[in-house]
Amino acid sequence: MKMREIDVAEVDLNELVSRAVEFHGHLGPYLICGVKMGLLALRLIRSRGYTGLTVTAETGVTPPVSCLVDGLQVATGCTLGKGNIAVHGGGHARALFRTTDQSVVIELRPEWPEKFAQLDGETAAKTVLRASDEELFTWRLL
Repeated sequence: MKMREIDVAEVDLNELVSRAVEFHGHLGPYLICGVKMGLLALRLIRSRGYTGLTVTAETGVTPPVSCLVDGLQVATGCTLGKGNIAVHGGGHARALFRTTDQSVVIELRPEWPEKFAQLDGETAAKTVLRASDEELFTWRLL
């Protein structure tokens, strides 16, 4: 799987989700949240990802919330290996995205984890896929 800059105006969400599932190993709601959160960040701070962008995820390293990180990596091109994504904290589906000019914090709305708990993983992921950014997230430009 080749990582490359993302043109959010031209991205095929289904293709990106397929890449994320291939990378992560299975379809799940936090993975899809990570993909959609990453794309939203790129739009908001006018970035094409991959380089010139850093991400700090507050998920910690415990699934299922940490699955968000894999979606962020696929959507933004930031990777642990390149050192332009970091994982801190624990249990928060929230991330800070920075370029040299702009920053944004995006967070999953608090009602979603409860919804995920009531559905199987694949159904929850498909629900996230259909939801709008406004339904899923809150954000603040810094």
